Amino acid sequence: MAAFDRETDQDRVDYRLMMRSPVRMMHSRALLDDTVTWLREHDYHVVSVDASWMIASHMFRDLASALGNVCHDQWQCLSEGVWEAVADTWDRCAGFVLVLHGFDVFVQYHREEAQTLLDVIAERAWPAALLGKRVICLVQTDDPDLRLRPVGMSTPSWTDAEWSHASRGL
Repeated sequence: MAAFDRETDQDRVDYRLMMRSPVRMMHSRALLDDTVTWLREHDYHVVSVDASWMIASHMFRDLASALGNVCHDQWQCLSEGVWEAVADTWDRCAGFVLVLHGFDVFVQYHREEAQTLLDVIAERAWPAALLGKRVICLVQTDDPDLRLRPVGMSTPSWTDAEWSHASRGL
């Protein structure tokens, strides 16, 4: 897929999501559902995972299963699995989307691993973008005040619809 055109694509959901970072946070499950519906309708391959992990090894197990590979608590293996899942969609989809539901639970129990996971996804998104491929990670959190450190060169930000504290009920 070609890169976005600023003038004609500025109102597209995918353009607005990717403009700041390949990793975006969402609080509202209804907004997340609407966003995922739009992405599917626009030919994105969407993989959704319950990310409310209290045990880090469950993250590896569940993501490996969702991505179609086997990883036993190894970051390199998970990173390669993400890359393979992304590459598998290149010829048949507009892009790849990983949705992490309930991510705040994982952050609460394993903040460093949670941050590393987002770094892994961002590391795979940037090279894909250079090739005209689109990779998005939607991080759903029930904590409207969740703060994450930068992922790659940018801090995961709230979507445009939820950037204000008031929109998240704060």
